[in-house]
Amino acid sequence: MKKIHRFINNYNIEGNSIAINEPELIHQWKNVLKFKIGEQIILANPNGMEALCEIESIDKKEATLKLIEETENTKTVKRMVTLYASILKRENFEFIAQKATELGVKSIVPIKTERTIKQNINMERLGKIVTEASELCGRNTVPEICETMNFKDAITLSTKENYTVLFDATGENLANKIHNWQKKMAIFIGPEGGFTESELEFARENNIEIISISPLMLRGETAAIVATYLAVNL
Repeated sequence: MKKIHRFINNYNIEGNSIAINEPELIHQWKNVLKFKIGEQIILANPNGMEALCEIESIDKKEATLKLIEETENTKTVKRMVTLYASILKRENFEFIAQKATELGVKSIVPIKTERTIKQNINMERLGKIVTEASELCGRNTVPEICETMNFKDAITLSTKENYTVLFDATGENLANKIHNWQKKMAIFIGPEGGFTESELEFARENNIEIISISPLMLRGETAAIVATYLAVNL
């Protein structure tokens, strides 16, 4: 059975037809994926609806799709989670963003801590990574990628609207704290080497729970994936 490609798009149905004229999407369909007349695709609307369509025409500027069926996407996650993750070396932060997207995180905030080594990330590339991950995993929305923040500003911001947890090997046992978790959460993941004692103290001063998810020392990307899964689903 041939794979049906899926795209997140705020489509409009007119009669039984959908017109797509976004240049980047048309380029991808025509020149990269080389779609042909008659092929089926799925459009996922951020409002929660999905349209199974058939390509009726496609040229350099526009594609016309025939609607076959529109259904509601009922896939949901338990919590709305914002991931505050320290920028990691090499492509590890991109890996975190991709996997956190697949796990259902609402938004991702890159942070700089005292032990952060890499200082910059490619926001355009990161946006493409999370968009593709959202389309492949069955989401109807793409996580917001926020501008980079320093640790203290991020802590202050997170506590205004979220129940906030910082994950660190020095923290309390997960089982003793998970009953406190709320519908809207923010989680913090540190860099290579973890958070410094002064950063942990600042978190305590702001009444943030510090929790350990393993007795072992986890790499930053491993901790981010495990913590995101726990926060979104448990």
